[in-house]
Amino acid sequence: MLYFAVFGCFLILGLWLMYEIKKNDRMINRDTSDFWQEESLANQTRKVPVDTLPYIQVPLENFPIGLYSDQQLQESEQILLELRDKKILNLTGKTATDIKAEYGAANLPFLDQCDMNYTELVKTIASYGVRLHELGHDDDAITVLESGIDILTDIRMNYKVLATLYQERNQQEKISHLKEVAEGLNSLNKHTILKDLEEKEK
Repeated sequence: MLYFAVFGCFLILGLWLMYEIKKNDRMINRDTSDFWQEESLANQTRKVPVDTLPYIQVPLENFPIGLYSDQQLQESEQILLELRDKKILNLTGKTATDIKAEYGAANLPFLDQCDMNYTELVKTIASYGVRLHELGHDDDAITVLESGIDILTDIRMNYKVLATLYQERNQQEKISHLKEVAEGLNSLNKHTILKDLEEKEK
């Protein structure tokens, strides 16, 4: 009896595994089919004008460019100066298919470069602001890091260091503002950033 009971359990388990495998295969096939259908439609989208898109301007006039003699700061400043005349767009969370469907496949290389410029910008702003804080230039650090928030950065250190500076100045309401911004992010870093900010509110 025991043998048949064990055999029956294995049989049921085997059938269940086969069912789950087939179900998973169907889901993968369906998702793949949907993807290629969306990709095909996106590739047929006509090129649209991109002159009026919300391009980001690097606010160099607010930054302490050239004020401090520090190699790391100077490296960040050089990158920011190089980005000044480039087209910059925040396309975080949009796939290549999304971009083609919205703006046309012919615009993809240009918009992809704009997005890469944005990534370079927010990384540099965070590095610049954090370094200013490390050197004790906290007013300048706040100005730089707040510019990252203004363009919806998803760099964790940008939020974390800025929240620390607010906390030191008893500006809890500004930490709440950071949370509001973070809650609207379309980024994988969103939950980690929110967790950091919640710690600063305690």
